[in-house]
Amino acid sequence: MNPLKGEAPLKLGDGREFIFQLDFEALVEAEQAYGKPLPRLMADAAQGYVGAVRALLLGGLRRHHPDFTADDATAIILTDFEAVANGMMAAVDAAFPKAEGKESGNAVPTGPTSGRDGAKAGSTRTPSGGKRRAPSN
Repeated sequence: MNPLKGEAPLKLGDGREFIFQLDFEALVEAEQAYGKPLPRLMADAAQGYVGAVRALLLGGLRRHHPDFTADDATAIILTDFEAVANGMMAAVDAAFPKAEGKESGNAVPTGPTSGRDGAKAGSTRTPSGGKRRAPSN
């Protein structure tokens, strides 16, 4: 298992073990299986939408288990959802580590002028020198 590559073990209650890997190819495959973009897929999976969970499971297992099918994913989810959720969360944490000392959702404070509406009133531009330029050829 290589956590730097987004790999995590997926151990089922019946003794079977899989390697779940969330890399770019897995995310593309999951998007294609679910039919929605990655941010929506991840949000839906986090909320427990089983179609999104199945798409992520399918995409994440295909690199190391190329014969794994959508029916296999459904069967595993129905029989051992907790193991699937734990394995997927470990892979997500490995693939998308949080920066040390930073918590998500804590943006840098904005400056004092960022809350004002619209742009500042500008001045009109006046030509310098008071002479009009000759047209260029």
